[in-house]
Amino acid sequence: MNEQQYQTWWQLHRRAALGEPLSEEEGRICKAGLAEMEAGEWAHLRPAAVVLQPLQQRWRELTALNRELAEQEAGLREQAAQLEQQYLALTGERISLEA
Repeated sequence: MNEQQYQTWWQLHRRAALGEPLSEEEGRICKAGLAEMEAGEWAHLRPAAVVLQPLQQRWRELTALNRELAEQEAGLREQAAQLEQQYLALTGERISLEA
């Protein structure tokens, strides 16, 4: 849409928004202009979905890795607790590996 077409559309759009009646031709021009404007806006939004898909995949991968590491941490904490109990049983001394 060139500048002149935009100005024509904008005036018709404002009139329609204010509730002023438009002729059939004016209504057609207004609807066509609005469709063109919206198409331009959607053209900018569609690439966002393309950008988001790899980010969402990476997020899922990192979430799975985080879950795996948390499970490993829990296992190591359990192992450390068992070793502390064994040390206590052998030496009678308490130790704590907690920071």
